[in-house]
Amino acid sequence: MSKTKKANQIIRNHAWFATIPGFVPVFILDTIGITAVQLDMIRQLCQLYDRDYNGEKGKSIAVALSSTLTGRIPGYVLRRGLKAIPGIGWILGGLTLSALASASTYATGAVFREHFRKGGSLEDLDADSFKKFYKEEFEKARKVAKNTVEEVKEEVEEIVEDLKNDVEDIVDDLKKDEEEEDDGTKD
Repeated sequence: MSKTKKANQIIRNHAWFATIPGFVPVFILDTIGITAVQLDMIRQLCQLYDRDYNGEKGKSIAVALSSTLTGRIPGYVLRRGLKAIPGIGWILGGLTLSALASASTYATGAVFREHFRKGGSLEDLDADSFKKFYKEEFEKARKVAKNTVEEVKEEVEEIVEDLKNDVEDIVDDLKKDEEEEDDGTKD
């Protein structure tokens, strides 16, 4: 398998793993989890391309790249706030934040892959020169993640509706039993 194919596999795996912290209900822990996944991805890409790894440098580049998405900060805050709503809010907030984390992780990995493929190192990666490429890769990954989130959201909404109907049926049965007991018609 070529280095590029191995790099793509590392990136896809980490983009998937980055979705998991999106469901952590404690606000700061989700960010820590996503960052940890991205740093592990950068470490593995450095290892694949025989580059020295420096966690602080990798973290500062990842942050600089993600800062290109500052226009998305209000939406990000809203998504995190959704997670505070019990039940469906937590699910929908987690889904949307997970999609954002996955797309960001994918785009970050794509930047490192391209830079390393061209002979660059962690120390000479200039995040500003990759911002356009990062945005393009983010949008590609976001569209895939958005479609997946929409599918899952529809399924979750169907499940919630089914649960709501089941609860209503149970309440109706309980009321009927209570009325029968009051009337003395129940055995």
